[in-house]
Amino acid sequence: MRTLLYILAFLSVVSCGTGRKAAQAPDPQIVTDGDRFQDYAPDHLIIMYSQDVGKEPLLLAIKDYNAEIIYDYKIITGMAIRIPDGQDLSEAMEYFKAVKGVVSVEKDRIIHLTDPVKPRLELQ
Repeated sequence: MRTLLYILAFLSVVSCGTGRKAAQAPDPQIVTDGDRFQDYAPDHLIIMYSQDVGKEPLLLAIKDYNAEIIYDYKIITGMAIRIPDGQDLSEAMEYFKAVKGVVSVEKDRIIHLTDPVKPRLELQ
């Protein structure tokens, strides 16, 4: 009886790992930034603004730059925006840094907490 319980416990643990997906090709909308654990969206920026100044100057700058608001954060004074196709991300960062009331402009980073699982064949 005890042996049967051990076998059932073992099979339940082993069967939990069989539903894993195979490694997928990288998303073409993600750019690697030299560090294998940090990627970013090539056309997104996260912009924080001063609560004292408000978001009106930033909204005007977004409109003038033909950018699109992806998300207007409610808990913090910030926005996620998408810059127009063909625009350089670094130039867009410099443009928005110069807007009155803007506190910071950052790339929309994607942080990977671990290495992806690689099949044993790739390790040989």
